Amino acid sequence: MIAVRGLTKIFGTGKDALTALSDVSFTVEKGEIFGIIGMSGAGKSTFLRCLAMLETPTRGEILLRGVDISRLKGAQKRAIHRDMGVIFQGFNLLSQDTVAQNVAFPLRLVKHNEADVQKRVSELLGLVGLLDKAAAYPSQLSGGQKQRVAIARALATNPTVLLCDEPTSALDSLTTQNILQLLRDINQKLGVTILIITHELSVVRAICHRTAVLDGARLVEMDTTDALFAAPKSDIAKQLLGVRAL
Repeated sequence: MIAVRGLTKIFGTGKDALTALSDVSFTVEKGEIFGIIGMSGAGKSTFLRCLAMLETPTRGEILLRGVDISRLKGAQKRAIHRDMGVIFQGFNLLSQDTVAQNVAFPLRLVKHNEADVQKRVSELLGLVGLLDKAAAYPSQLSGGQKQRVAIARALATNPTVLLCDEPTSALDSLTTQNILQLLRDINQKLGVTILIITHELSVVRAICHRTAVLDGARLVEMDTTDALFAAPKSDIAKQLLGVRAL
């Protein structure tokens, strides 16, 4: 589903140049839940911004179903955008709009028929368990409810890939478990490929099939999540997991 080849992102030039990603390569299979972990400054957020086409890579390729999305522009870029849903750490809901209006926003942006918009919004709010909150405003919701609205909005255009940027970092442990179960259900019921960027080890252990570790802008380790937790190989993975390096 996703193939990243030699992805490099450098900010600035000359002595002020900062390498945020350096020669990162890996693949994500269709229907997989894939995790990326690392310390602050490892390059996780930059990677997600490149994948979401919010940043242009300095070098390398990002292939989505065989199409290099890193250089797309105009109508082609907008079309690919609709194939990727993004869930942000801070929810990014429109405070002046109701729950239903927030979920409808990406559909109205591409001028869908209003009857189809209303039908899709009802389907999605039912999926995330918020049909009774359709007329509520974000300020009236809990953190978990806001994230459910954000998930529904990200699914509005029927994406094949869901990108999650620290989707549970602002939530308590019980709400985190509920959101992860929702993402697991979405993966299983809809077949959506999910990529989760997080610093929370409990998140990747609970939900991710495979996990990659970033450190110092590089990918230093990748394995099935069970294997990574059982026998981490890189020093940073051992440090993250609290395993004493030999």
